[in-house]
Amino acid sequence: MADQNINPVGCLGRVLTILGTLWLGFVVLAGIGVLSDVGVREGFFAGAFGSAIPGVLLLWAGRVLRRRARTMEAKIEPVAPAPVPGPTEKRVPTIRIESMQTETPPSPSPPLPTIIKPAPKPVPSPTETPAVEPADLPPPLVPPEPKTSRQLIDEARKKWGRPR
Repeated sequence: MADQNINPVGCLGRVLTILGTLWLGFVVLAGIGVLSDVGVREGFFAGAFGSAIPGVLLLWAGRVLRRRARTMEAKIEPVAPAPVPGPTEKRVPTIRIESMQTETPPSPSPPLPTIIKPAPKPVPSPTETPAVEPADLPPPLVPPEPKTSRQLIDEARKKWGRPR
């Protein structure tokens, strides 16, 4: 009985690829004069085999069909039955390693040291704050006013040097 896993599209693709390769091979061999040494006249390949275009088209069609066959095989995943061991095959026994009941549980780890943080400084009330701010504090950030589109266009023209 024939193998059911043979994909006819893939086989056709292989045949076309082989034909295209042979075609191009004959064109190259005839071009360099190897076939004239064998006794084949130059005019024999001038007609049908003289052009490499059919060979390239055969190669292209073969590759397309093989790629399509591969995607078809990926979509249809055949379910293969699990192999049944025959009388000549030996089964390897499965070894299960069970935990030993006589093991003592690990001793508890020592407790982690606690980190003591200093108490936060109290925040002065608004009445107690001095009138002068310290120099190390930055001034509060105030967002700039949004620019109009006209201002943005003018800035871009100044930057890129394109006057009105």
